Amino acid sequence: MTGEQTQAPSSPREGEDVAITIGRPKETGPKFGTMMGVFVPCLQNILGIIYYIRFTWIVGMAGIWQSLVLVSFCGACTFLTGLSLSAIATNGAMKGGGPYYLIGRALGPEVGVSIGLCFFLGNAVAGSMYVLGAVETFLDAVPSAGLFQESVTVVNNTLINGTATAGTATISTPSLHDLQVYGVIVTILLCFIVFGGVKIINKVAPAFLIPVLFSLLCIYLGVFIAPRHNAPKGITGLRLTSLRDNWGSEYQRTNNAGVPDPNGSIYWDFNALVGLFFPAVTGIMAGSNRSASLKDTQRSIPIGTLSATLTTTVMYLLSVLLFGALSTREELLTDRLLTATVAWPAPVVIYIGIILSTLGAALQCLTGAPRLLAAIANDDILPVLNYFKVSEGVEPHAATLFTALICIGCVIIGNLDLITPTITMFFLLCYAGVNLSCFLLDLLDAPSWRPRWKYHHWSLSLVGALLCVVSCF
Repeated sequence: MTGEQTQAPSSPREGEDVAITIGRPKETGPKFGTMMGVFVPCLQNILGIIYYIRFTWIVGMAGIWQSLVLVSFCGACTFLTGLSLSAIATNGAMKGGGPYYLIGRALGPEVGVSIGLCFFLGNAVAGSMYVLGAVETFLDAVPSAGLFQESVTVVNNTLINGTATAGTATISTPSLHDLQVYGVIVTILLCFIVFGGVKIINKVAPAFLIPVLFSLLCIYLGVFIAPRHNAPKGITGLRLTSLRDNWGSEYQRTNNAGVPDPNGSIYWDFNALVGLFFPAVTGIMAGSNRSASLKDTQRSIPIGTLSATLTTTVMYLLSVLLFGALSTREELLTDRLLTATVAWPAPVVIYIGIILSTLGAALQCLTGAPRLLAAIANDDILPVLNYFKVSEGVEPHAATLFTALICIGCVIIGNLDLITPTITMFFLLCYAGVNLSCFLLDLLDAPSWRPRWKYHHWSLSLVGALLCVVSCF
């Protein structure tokens, strides 16, 4: 985020006496175009930890064809939401504030609050997802750093407890307690950074995209030159036989570490995988959140948001085919960091890229979510939030502390697979609200509803809302 977006979002109650005031005119910073102002921030927010440490596992569990359906379904939800968002964002003058201001201006601040709270909770819980992703990657890269050791033994893709025998392979996974301890420590450290250096975070935030793009390049180079001389036997290289073998699904039970186990506590099906994967397509609001720094919001938000959505969806679809043809089913299901295993020149490049990008994303969550909560509190719609009110230009320390407590509470769960469905639910509710708002505005055709973005229709918004609601179940 840039400096302008760290301020509390604008109030949708224009003309009313609310806590957020205009004050003296301030000098505006440099304005951004479509690429740097919307496309790159959206790309940075969409590409996240799920792609690096869960995507190949999802392909192994759902199979190639159902993974293609999964990506297309989730991509359709966000693309249709992007169309509705584009229409709302281009309806008149655009201020900063993201979904809270957009929906509040269109249908009233009370409706905006409900959507804004979903967006706040989604980002607050997402912070814990990024922290756990970084910790899990670190412990996989440096197993000796674990305070507690836990190992499992896999026989013919079926987990058993005991000692490895002939024909078995031992798979070590980070201990739940290690994830909890390191996760809480990292979250506390990030909170200290947020309390003391928000402006620095906002200035260097775009730099976190560099390791993401570089790591993606290393992954794709590794995919095309695999298998290398030191690659695991399960990595076959791009083969039609692997593509055929991995075409169908193989849903089964797993333990908490995601390793197949007939006695495992988690059973995976298509609906469960939607909850796990959907956070990998969120982030389409990043452009609207930066509206105060755009040269032309009416043009940049629709084009940049939809371009980023299409780009990442196509990338995910191609990745399904590439990873499905790259290795055996057992390798897909037992190596959750397969992206690092195949990366060129070495896995350490991906480890560093994942940790940097996830910590950067966690900082953005801990920076942006409290400001949205403070803006909602300042509008005096929910008295219970009065404690989080702040004056203009004052850092929302109480809201930041509350966000950190939510994040720590989710980190203590210690299992990324159990957290992502909650994140999915909050974002689906938020996106459903955006689609329903656009649907109602299109249907009522009020004189004040004249968006410049013409590529929308009430039927598309209704379909988008229905897809989001159906995905919740």
